[in-house]
Amino acid sequence: MSLKSPTLETPFKLAHLNLPRDLGDGLVLRLATVDDTEPLAQFTGRVFGREQFDELAATYTRDTMRPTHPVIGPGNTLIVEDTRAQKIASSTILIPQTWTYAGIPFGVGRPEMVATDPAYRRRGLVRVQFDVLHALSDALGHLAQSITGIPWYYRQFGYEYALDLSGGRTAYFSNIPALKENETEPYRLREMTCADIPFVAVLYERDCARSLVTCPRPEWLWRYLLDADPAHRAWRIPAQIIETPAGRAVGYVQPTRDIWMDASVVDEFAVSEGQSVRAVLPSVLRWLKPHAETEASRQKKLVTGITFAFGREHPVFDAASDLLPKVRPPYGWYIRVPDVPRLLRAIAPALEMRLARSVVAGFSGELKISEYRSGYKLGFENGKLGNVETWQPTPEESGDCSFPPLVFLQLLFGAKSLSELRAQFPDVWAKDEPAVLVNALFPKMYSCVVPVG
Repeated sequence: MSLKSPTLETPFKLAHLNLPRDLGDGLVLRLATVDDTEPLAQFTGRVFGREQFDELAATYTRDTMRPTHPVIGPGNTLIVEDTRAQKIASSTILIPQTWTYAGIPFGVGRPEMVATDPAYRRRGLVRVQFDVLHALSDALGHLAQSITGIPWYYRQFGYEYALDLSGGRTAYFSNIPALKENETEPYRLREMTCADIPFVAVLYERDCARSLVTCPRPEWLWRYLLDADPAHRAWRIPAQIIETPAGRAVGYVQPTRDIWMDASVVDEFAVSEGQSVRAVLPSVLRWLKPHAETEASRQKKLVTGITFAFGREHPVFDAASDLLPKVRPPYGWYIRVPDVPRLLRAIAPALEMRLARSVVAGFSGELKISEYRSGYKLGFENGKLGNVETWQPTPEESGDCSFPPLVFLQLLFGAKSLSELRAQFPDVWAKDEPAVLVNALFPKMYSCVVPVG
């Protein structure tokens, strides 16, 4: 079956995005072609590797450049070429995805693999590519863009840290309990196959139900992640099914190749309903330890433990805090929302449900949210969200609450509560009665979005 998800047709992209585009000094911005695959792989391997060639980055690039890739391919890859030197100066890709907010789907565009040759930096090449990626994302109907990236940098392009990313708990190797004498392993691990998708999909969906924002994983995406072609899987570690000695599946775990702060990173871990997490964990840790040591040796890195990168909370943290003593604070997803009223209209059912369950149920009136230079106005009638539009604050009408530009996104995505933002930013404020409404509409909530793509 085809794994390809819908994208824009290339002729439309070229006309809509004005590509190829002359940037001056022999530099041309264009869409990639299949012929760019190996030069681009060598380029990303050098740029991401810095002092040592990054083979994983190169392999990932080869994978994303496949015409049969389910969401990326050459048509979602930008290249800035130095036509005089006949070399790649900079490149980016766009990963189209569907996320959900309180179960409501919305389109997201993920810029990734942002790379610029050091000799071409500080010329605005990333900025012009992001302008194109944002336009492409908008044309695909996305309501937001997101990126996992280096500190501060993407704030330049209208992004704000608005969701937790990774973080979690670490089990040091010394914390992993050894089997007792004459004791056999109560659970074993085997590589996941496509036949396991119906089983693991239920576990993944149940785990996502704890999260305000999620990235749903349809069958085609599971199949992509389980692609049997070694050339496509070289940068991924196969997910593992956890089962009893009799072969009954009880859960799954997703190790990665990442070695972060001397620990091997695990992205996902879930068990069946009614299965003890604490009973399964020691067997999983004992399997993960040699995997981590092998991977660290291959990468010539030190490894001393296993990090479960599930954010601030997870059932495994409650089940076995003694085995996972080290707390790793989360980093953050950068989020960009070019049209906040449009997103608010899309998630109106979630906002109305929160309001109906709050102390201000049935509210009628307006909520004016200021970002000082601009703002938004939400109109409610008997607890139903009607009109949402942009609104211009003035010295005479400053609104019901105010946030520095982009900071409202932290509230919208549940990363921070209103009281936390007021404590952090002196220029965040809210009038007394509107503050009750804001707290009802935008409570702090847990999210853990796995950056698969």
